[in-house]
Amino acid sequence: MRKYRRNRPKTTHSGVGCTRLLRVATKPFPSAARHCYCHPSVTPEPPPLASDDDIVREVVRIYVRYAQEVVERFDFCPWATRARREGAAEPHVLLGQDPNDFSASLQLIQALAARPSISVGLLIYPRFDFGRLDFEHFVRRLRQADGEQHAPGQIPFAMAAFHPLADPNLEDAERLVPFVRRSPDPTIQLVRCDALAAVRGEPTNGTSLVETWMMSPAGLNTHTVPGVRERIALNNLKTVREVGPAAIDALLADIERDRVQSYTRLGLTPSPRVTEPSQR
Repeated sequence: MRKYRRNRPKTTHSGVGCTRLLRVATKPFPSAARHCYCHPSVTPEPPPLASDDDIVREVVRIYVRYAQEVVERFDFCPWATRARREGAAEPHVLLGQDPNDFSASLQLIQALAARPSISVGLLIYPRFDFGRLDFEHFVRRLRQADGEQHAPGQIPFAMAAFHPLADPNLEDAERLVPFVRRSPDPTIQLVRCDALAAVRGEPTNGTSLVETWMMSPAGLNTHTVPGVRERIALNNLKTVREVGPAAIDALLADIERDRVQSYTRLGLTPSPRVTEPSQR
């Protein structure tokens, strides 16, 4: 009896009894980590791929940001602003991934050619993941395939390649062209040849194509008059030098961040193309 009473805590409310009971109640339990089965880590599944309509809508939204915040803001293209505001420019998204399949592109070009109200068409390829030179090669082959469908001199559109990978090169106007064409996704700009002819014959409003030699009848008759492409390139070089490539880089980088976040949310896995603004 003595032994039992000595080891059993008292149930009275004395200080000693309460203290001993408190010690028993607050005794720490064995660590659960030593007695549980740890499951192997599971990689979270990517979000489900969105519908084609959702993807197309976001691709167009991102492109419109580039068109308004970069191309139109700095007047890089003499007909882009007017065409968009008049409803004469249409962006179209092609979701194919095969650079050897021209069927969808050719069908779309043919459909746009049959609509005289469209002067500028944009073919956007968000799933093309190859470099700028490879994309330019794709555009050359598409241009050739399109030319084979028309009689000489009847090709409806001129084509220009736009690609997100290009650094600013201010050595001369021609080397800067890829930089001012740095669209969020690989893109082909279609410009109706009639619109190009109008630009060659009539300077546009503003300073995009207006040079001092254009104000002189003698200048118009000289053989050294640059073509429309050269005049646009020279004007863009002047603009980039005045604004600074870092300012344009910052806008492009912000659009790129928007593109990556948006495409990831849609279930795409875009690789970053533009990281931080250039320090040049």
